[in-house]
This record gives sequence, structure tokens and C-alpha cells, in this order.
Amino acid sequence: MIVILASLALVAVFANIQRLRRGQIETVVMVPATSTTPQPR
Repeated sequence: MIVILASLALVAVFANIQRLRRGQIETVVMVPATSTTPQPR
């Protein structure tokens, strides 16, 4: 029982660390579109 709880705790800690690292690496840049239709040439 203790082994199961310890392994679940390690998995939770590892998942949180991975989420924090992914949040630092990935930056989402939102660029507003000025027009949805292409400009005529």
C-alpha cells in the first residue's frame, strides 16, 4: 500500500514538473488578423 502511494506521489510530482517546464518553453504569440480575405493585387 505504501509503495503504491509513493509511486502515485512521484508520478504527480513528475507531471507537475513537466507541466511547469513545458509552460516555460512554449510561449504562444497571438497575432490579430487585419483582414480575413486576401488583398487584390
